[in-house]
Amino acid sequence: MLRKNIKIDKEAMELISLFNSISGAIIRDCLIFKSPENNSDVIIFLVKKEDVGKAIGKAGEHVKDLKTRLQKNIDVIEFSEDLNKFIQNILNTNKNSIKVQNIEIKESKNYKKTVIISVQPQDRGKAIGKEGSMIRKVKELVLRYFEVDNVIINTKNNY
Repeated sequence: MLRKNIKIDKEAMELISLFNSISGAIIRDCLIFKSPENNSDVIIFLVKKEDVGKAIGKAGEHVKDLKTRLQKNIDVIEFSEDLNKFIQNILNTNKNSIKVQNIEIKESKNYKKTVIISVQPQDRGKAIGKEGSMIRKVKELVLRYFEVDNVIINTKNNY
């Protein structure tokens, strides 16, 4: 279910190299994500589980250093080849702490696969994000790495 042949452009390669030289962590990927907040870019680094602490640094020093140098917000997300774990890693960060209740994949008659993420009712707003920014980020990352066609947040009550 993992996609093969992920393309990394020149700008992403340069950012990966810079962050690697600052932190010493092995960076798997880098994406530049447009955030509606201040219409700014967020640079997302995907890092192997064992390198997350190294990437962030003590008290976040590596992330702060990179943020200062680039004048952009930085997100460090633990990569996982397990779809459920990967989605949880994206949603459950220090900034967000969105608890995922359930993740299911539904296949339609035309073989399109949709990932449906259910979260606690009080977390729905955060899971969707300002102007849909969080769900767009989740969707972009999941579609990049997994052979699925769509990602949605279940907004119905799960009682």
